[in-house]
Amino acid sequence: MEATINLGDEKVRLKANAITAIHYKNQFKSDILKDTLSALGGIESIVKLQSLEGAEDYEKLQVLLDDIDTVLIYQFVWAWAKTFDRNTKPFFEWIANVDMPPVTELLLEDGFVDLLVGNVYRKK
Repeated sequence: MEATINLGDEKVRLKANAITAIHYKNQFKSDILKDTLSALGGIESIVKLQSLEGAEDYEKLQVLLDDIDTVLIYQFVWAWAKTFDRNTKPFFEWIANVDMPPVTELLLEDGFVDLLVGNVYRKK
């Protein structure tokens, strides 16, 4: 699964597959599935996220924000960027040089929620 998102003026390609969990574990010493559930406030919030259609659903997104862990979301972005380009710098070096938008903007980017939900399950 792939997506391209805007980080400031830069377009960043992201990719999620089995190696993403390994990059994540190596960098953050934690499991990406466990952290995805934690970052989003559980399965109910993930189901609500999937119902977002775009910017017009900003009000629905506002309801979910209390359950979202911003740092974990940024860690996911790094792991997906690392999966797309294995030469991506280590997290702290990378994040210091990236114009990271607010999480609300990330969640509304095309394909972002699909990558995030893909950490938990995939549709066939």
